[in-house]
Amino acid sequence: MNSINPTKTALIDLAQEILQTKSFSSVSFQTLAQGVGIKKGSVYYHFESKQELAEAIIDRAMTLLQQSLAEIEDEPIAKQLHVYTNWFADHIGAAQKLCPGASFAASWDAVPDIIKTKVQALYLLHKQSLADIIQKGRNLNEFATTEKSAFELATIVFALLQGGLLASRVSQDTQEFAACRTLALSMVKDG
Repeated sequence: MNSINPTKTALIDLAQEILQTKSFSSVSFQTLAQGVGIKKGSVYYHFESKQELAEAIIDRAMTLLQQSLAEIEDEPIAKQLHVYTNWFADHIGAAQKLCPGASFAASWDAVPDIIKTKVQALYLLHKQSLADIIQKGRNLNEFATTEKSAFELATIVFALLQGGLLASRVSQDTQEFAACRTLALSMVKDG
């Protein structure tokens, strides 16, 4: 995202902050314009619609996840698992925000199909990437092999981490996310 216009980046940053701390319905071009210090009409220069803005937020989340995973691919497998599970706290913030994708869930029926598809792709990327880490760990005998496939276990772990973010956001207690993360790590390592 380094090649995009700094104003466009600032608009995405602010919209994502509002999305993750309030809701996407709270995002308005007027609020974005005021927050970035431009005229409302200038927002339309960068994004023709809120849908286009939502797409940019999800696309950026996917890019960030892919970059983060690429940075750790040569690390020991146990470290990859820890970095992945910490990713939620480090990049989203337990008790502070929701995942960009999960932020659309509350109004899922009102979300345009293209955004639903992008959020589903983001979730699939999370689960498949985690499944790859789990399978590599199993192949190296570092993680327990269970009756669950690596993808099934990754789906459970991902749900635990997402649930931990939600619970910690509601309670304002990061320990709720930490407890979910600990259980997720135990399920992968010990079965």
